[in-house]
Amino acid sequence: MFPQMKFRVSGLDAKAKYILLLDIVAADDYRYKFHNSRWMVAGKADPEMPKRMYIHPDSPSTGEQWMQKVVSFHKLKLTNNISDKHGF
Repeated sequence: MFPQMKFRVSGLDAKAKYILLLDIVAADDYRYKFHNSRWMVAGKADPEMPKRMYIHPDSPSTGEQWMQKVVSFHKLKLTNNISDKHGF
């Protein structure tokens, strides 16, 4: 996904195991494009897609593992193809 989504995680129990996931929901009724390092309105949104959550490939991991590095969702792929068979 561009731009990449990166997070720093804090406040977790170091020994507990966690699954991190990403759930993307529409903020409004517009389509956006990333242009000149910022998001701009690019028209009316498509009809809403079925809900899918993306589980981070390092899940589950301990709180200590999540907190010691930047968590990146760089392998996330988005599509508006409702017949996608790969779970994107």
